Amino acid sequence: MKKQDMDWTPAQLPSGRHGLSREFVMNSQRTRLLGAAIVIAGAEGYAGMTVSAVIAKAGVSRKTFYEFFSDREDIFLAAFDLVVERALDGCRAAYEQEGSWTERLRRVLEQGLTALAEHPHEARMGFVEVLAAGPRALQRRDAAMREFMQFLAPGYDAAAERDGAERIPPLMPEAIVGAIFEIVYARVLQERTAELPELLEQLMYCALAPFLGPAEAAAEAAVGGERRRAARRKSA
Repeated sequence: MKKQDMDWTPAQLPSGRHGLSREFVMNSQRTRLLGAAIVIAGAEGYAGMTVSAVIAKAGVSRKTFYEFFSDREDIFLAAFDLVVERALDGCRAAYEQEGSWTERLRRVLEQGLTALAEHPHEARMGFVEVLAAGPRALQRRDAAMREFMQFLAPGYDAAAERDGAERIPPLMPEAIVGAIFEIVYARVLQERTAELPELLEQLMYCALAPFLGPAEAAAEAAVGGERRRAARRKSA
């Protein structure tokens, strides 16, 4: 069983009398359904994420499925929300650690890229298959992108210290997040998700340059790149 399956899909409950509460059973069933949806969407695409495929993988009945979800779009949206919540929780935890804004932003990017590389099913669902799941899914994607913009807002303060904030348009965080999402999308689509952590230095530069200028952005980005190279040399 793949790591993604184990992360998201708990073992089936024993049949017959088991003494477990109804709430526990329902939570387990719903979690198995969501985990199955994530794995199937990531492996087979939204087109392959049928209700039949989901219930077969989750090991629950069709009746149980419809107790939680109205159709496959409904479960896709719920699973997408879960993936986004998990990603944001990890990024927020990284961002809330002490350090300068650039250090905290570096941790956010490193956390996000590493998590995507370790969970390719989630990456494919969140960046590729969401585009095939209809207008409601696109609205959820747009909302998720807005959440990630919060990490860039302090860039205006950093720019103000260099008398450059007034030259930066208000949509700059939207442009940066949009560019990063597009770059990640392309790698995931090409099944190069494992390579995402290697983009940390370049994406740091892209995120910082509008606020700090090219020279300082390059210097800050290089710090993270050198740390990764040193870590690889140490583990080799």
